[in-house]
Amino acid sequence: MPPIEPPSLDFVWPVVTFAIVALLSPGPNTVLLTTSGASFGFRRSLPAMAGICFGAPLLILAVGLGLGAILETVPATRIAIEVIGVAYMLWLAWKIASAEPKGLDQNLKQAEGRPVGALQAALLQWVNPKVWTMAVATMGAYGAAANNPTVQAVIIALIFFLVCVPAAVIWTGFGVAVRRLLATRRAVRIFNTVMAILLVASLIPIVAG
Repeated sequence: MPPIEPPSLDFVWPVVTFAIVALLSPGPNTVLLTTSGASFGFRRSLPAMAGICFGAPLLILAVGLGLGAILETVPATRIAIEVIGVAYMLWLAWKIASAEPKGLDQNLKQAEGRPVGALQAALLQWVNPKVWTMAVATMGAYGAAANNPTVQAVIIALIFFLVCVPAAVIWTGFGVAVRRLLATRRAVRIFNTVMAILLVASLIPIVAG
C-alpha cells in the first residue's frame, strides 16, 4: 500500500487571501452583524458572531467532504438551495427594513428584544447563497485536486474560521460605532433601510450568476 502523501501547503496563502476578501466584503453575514451591533451592542451580538464563525466553516468542510460532489451530480439540489436562500434573504431584508424602532433607549441606544442566537446564525449559513458560492468556489479551486482532500478540506475550513473571527469583530464593531448616531427613530429607520438594501444588493451577483 503506497504511503499517503502529506497535503501541500502551497494553497494556504491563496486561501487566506480569498477568505479575507470573501468574509470582509458586504453580504448577508456582514449585514446581520452590523445590524446586531447597532441594535444590541457588542456583547449581546457575541452569540451571532460565534454562530457565523462556526457555521460557515462547517458548511465549507461539508462541501469539501462530499456535499459539493452531490451538488454537482444533482444540479437541481443546488438550484433549490439557492432559490430557498435568496427567498429567505429577501424576507430577512424586508424584516430589517420594516422593523419598528420602538424600544430604543435614548441613553444606551440599545433596542429591546432578542438578538440572533448562535444556533440561528449557524443554521442561517445553510441558506446563505454567498456562503454556498464561497464554499463551492473554494473547494473547487483549492480542494478538488488535493492529494489528501479530507485533510485539505479541514485545513481550508480552519483557515476560514481563523479569518472569520476578526472579520466578525470588525463588522460588529462597525455596527456598535454606528449605534452612537442612531439617536432618533428616523435615523434608525434610515439605517435599517440601508442595511436591507445592502442585503438585497449582495444577492445580485449570485442571482446574475
